[in-house]
Amino acid sequence: EEERNGFRWQPEGDRIYGPGTHDIKGGTAMIWLVLDTLRALAPDLLDAVTWRILLNSSEEVLSADFGSLCLSRFGPGHEATLVFEAEGRRVGGRNLVVARKGRFTWRLRVKGRGAHAGGRHAHGANAVVQLGRLVDRVAGMTDYHRHLTVNVGHIHGGTGHNRVPHEAVAEGEMRAFDPGILAAAKAELLALAGPGDLRAASDGHPCRIAVEILDDSPQWPRNEGTERLMTLYRRAAGEVGLAVEPEERGGLSDGNYCWHAAPTLDGLGPGGDNDHCSERSADGSKVPEYVDVSTFVPKSLLNIRACELLIHHGLPPAP
Repeated sequence: EEERNGFRWQPEGDRIYGPGTHDIKGGTAMIWLVLDTLRALAPDLLDAVTWRILLNSSEEVLSADFGSLCLSRFGPGHEATLVFEAEGRRVGGRNLVVARKGRFTWRLRVKGRGAHAGGRHAHGANAVVQLGRLVDRVAGMTDYHRHLTVNVGHIHGGTGHNRVPHEAVAEGEMRAFDPGILAAAKAELLALAGPGDLRAASDGHPCRIAVEILDDSPQWPRNEGTERLMTLYRRAAGEVGLAVEPEERGGLSDGNYCWHAAPTLDGLGPGGDNDHCSERSADGSKVPEYVDVSTFVPKSLLNIRACELLIHHGLPPAP
């Protein structure tokens, strides 16, 4: 896909297009820029504390083992966890991430009964049709007022036009900020298991539904430690002439596994847009992933000043 769309490192004005320039190689470059500047201008400050840099190459696939690896490296006296995913952009300022949704992924598998589509159609129990009813019902669980989203990401089934499909499978995910809301959605999904409502016309043979939870990623809720770190970053932003506000973000990061062990703040990388997109339309209405070059220096100044405040003064008291 990248070759077909000519998606590669490509500077254009203030933007650099290319795979991961925004999410999250730009954040990795920001880490280097912050620490290299401290080494050049404030070596005593750099040497005053221990810095641990943990890089995760599993893009969009959170894993509990990497979270465990992070936690095992924290140790006594761990002051703060800084996550360098991209910042949120808004008119007049920047958003830093103070909470993230939890997520679980699921699989629906329907077993019907195969039959010749011409000679024995009534004997078949069509798994594809049953699954179609199911995914419509599951997608309908989305509730934006409760910040619950359901995405059906993949579906397949059947073998040929002349055969009533005997099996069909769908996979997807659910996300929410509130653990109770996500748990209730999971229970509702699991309750779909059992006989379906589609049956063979000849003898009432039912489709059978199986529901499997593939993986879970925990929520990162608003919490006191993150709020204190956000207060420190607000002070640093004011001192370097920037404005920052908190954002609760629907996407996941490794902060979901770390927030409870130490004050954690995310969105500390550069600005840009269109993560994971490689396409460019002829009219310019759609462009590939890019990072804004002009965001690196101001954001690095913010991170540097916040680190200085943290090292010299520690976290501010709870609000």
